[in-house]
Amino acid sequence: MNEAERTIGDLLKEHNKLALDVIRGNHTPIAKMLLVENEKLRARLAKLRG
Repeated sequence: MNEAERTIGDLLKEHNKLALDVIRGNHTPIAKMLLVENEKLRARLAKLRG
């Protein structure tokens, strides 16, 4: 596993932790930011799908 793969793994772990916080109703500032970014990414994906 190279450095990029480790970094991606670390980011995914952090994302999953924050997502669980949101699901549990713990809307910390970072979790709120995650929700906003998630919506932006979903919108981009929807545009790509047409």
